[in-house]
Amino acid sequence: MMSLATPMAAQSPTSPTEDRRFAVGLVAGASQFDLSGTGTTAIVGARFETRLRRWLLAEAALSTFRPEEQSDPRVRYTVPELQLQLQAPGRLVRPYLGVGGGWVLASDDRPSRGTMSGAGGVRVPLAGARIALRAELRVRGIGRNFSGSTAEWLGGLAYRF
Repeated sequence: MMSLATPMAAQSPTSPTEDRRFAVGLVAGASQFDLSGTGTTAIVGARFETRLRRWLLAEAALSTFRPEEQSDPRVRYTVPELQLQLQAPGRLVRPYLGVGGGWVLASDDRPSRGTMSGAGGVRVPLAGARIALRAELRVRGIGRNFSGSTAEWLGGLAYRF
């Protein structure tokens, strides 16, 4: 006689939140900038990520900040970008490193500029929930020869589905 067996949760190599393939999140923090002037300003952003492998994620990000520049203190920057992130699988803490690129779009008449970014952070799934905490440092070079740069210190929440 044949019977069907299903693995128990303790036998599963992944947690329930790790089995969820997608996540959306919001982040906020401080951006240290070196553009047409230097300083620190608030930054907010949205993230959408998909798990390609247990250890590899693709992330689409959209951030915005408003530095006080010498040339125009009212300009707002919007940064759409894509990143690939290597993540250490784990139940309690998931550190990651990412690399990516995108565009920096200014609210005035300036042309858009390319950007390359690197990120290091950690995701912390909350026990038995679809919610995860996130902390990250994202550094970026902006424009040809990286004539501008930012260091973005971010924290936020993500919802996994």
